[in-house]
Amino acid sequence: MKKSKLWIILSLILIFAAGVGGGIFAERWWLAKKPEARRGINAARYPSHDRWAKELGLTAEQQEKIREIFKKNDVRIKGLRTDYFKHVGEMRDELKKEIDAVLTPAQKQKMEAMIQKFSEERRRDNEKREKTKRIPKKQKFKKGERQ
Repeated sequence: MKKSKLWIILSLILIFAAGVGGGIFAERWWLAKKPEARRGINAARYPSHDRWAKELGLTAEQQEKIREIFKKNDVRIKGLRTDYFKHVGEMRDELKKEIDAVLTPAQKQKMEAMIQKFSEERRRDNEKREKTKRIPKKQKFKKGERQ
């Protein structure tokens, strides 16, 4: 009877370990190689400059002109992003002032604590996401080299 219990416990531990290993493998291998699956979208990617040049048969002069067009528009897009985030920040500040006018001092204090907690959780999630992006690939070392 004791042997059968031991085998059942060992089998459950083995199944649990296989599940953990499978989960880690799936997350690191499958999801890391498929960013669209990680983001939950199936967005088509816009073709790169090199792909344009190859598929359209662009001359060197055409490639250079297209690169300049993209550079010029990158500046405009960055300006739009800056303006957008500035306006969103202003709107959030206004929203907070309006909400603060309705709340009691004790409620304001609780709200500030909630906002602080949310900010910390978001910061930790971002750091965790950045760490998973930087998972180093296995490096091969020559005999005698130190790691």
